[in-house]
Parts: sequence; C-alpha cells; structure tokens
Amino acid sequence: MDVFIMIVGALCVLIGVAGSLLPVLPGTPVSYVGLLLLLLIDGCSFSAQFLLIMLLLVVLQQVLNYVIPIWGVKKYGGSKAGQWGGVIGLLLGLFFVPWGIIVGPFIGAVVGEMLNGNTTSDSVRAGFGSFVGNFLTMILGLILSGVMAYYYFAEVFRLV
Repeated sequence: MDVFIMIVGALCVLIGVAGSLLPVLPGTPVSYVGLLLLLLIDGCSFSAQFLLIMLLLVVLQQVLNYVIPIWGVKKYGGSKAGQWGGVIGLLLGLFFVPWGIIVGPFIGAVVGEMLNGNTTSDSVRAGFGSFVGNFLTMILGLILSGVMAYYYFAEVFRLV
C-alpha cells in the first residue's frame, strides 16, 4: 500500500509542477496534497510546522495569482477596464491552451483599455503589464511547486 501512496503522491507533485505552468490545473494545491499523502506512510518525518508553513505559502501563492496580474496592469498604467480585460482574456485563453493562457490576458487587457478610450500605445503597455503579472505568478507557482517536489522526493528516498 505504501508504494501505491508514493506513486499517487508523486503524480500529485508532478501534476502540481505542470499546473504551475498551465493555469487550468491548480498547481501548488495539488503538490501540497502530494506532501500530505506521505503522512499516510509510517516513518514520514514531515513536521506539523513544516506542513503549516507550506500550507500558508500555498494559500499566499493562490491569492497572489489574482493580485499580481491586476497589479501588473496598474503598474503599467492600465485602468479597471484593462484589469477586467486581462482577467476575461485569461479565462477565454483557457480554451486555447497553451498559447491562449499566454496571450489571452495581454489581448484582454489591450481590448479593455481600448474600449475604455485609451490610445493604442497605452493599451499595449497595460497589456504588457498583464503579461508580466501572469508570468510572475507562473514563476512563483513553479518555484513553490518545485520546492514541494524536492521535499517530497527527498522524503520518499529517505523512506525507501
């Protein structure tokens, strides 16, 4: 049974890493589930403090997934229309994985800004801010999922 739990946990961790790059998968929460699965195995040395810290980081990262792209649009001079356009672009981009996820927020923010009456250059700048924000959240999720993958596999190798 331990081997089955390790395999399912490894799949969770790997799906979590992939989910950091593809927003259709909840990356860091799935990686965290992989860590939790190891608790079912006798001899797992994850402390409650470690798991709590990881949980807090996962929650923080999930919140930042929504905040950072909006901040990116604002930072590059965008308005609420550009922020909403970026969110709508991301949602529509999910239907055109993987490129839709990359260009959807950019196009959405540009369209939102243009509908708001901004110039093309201002709209493109706000769209770039949305792109930068989404890229930063992807990197943040990838780092956190990578850290959890490291601890997961280190613990598995220690248990084996």
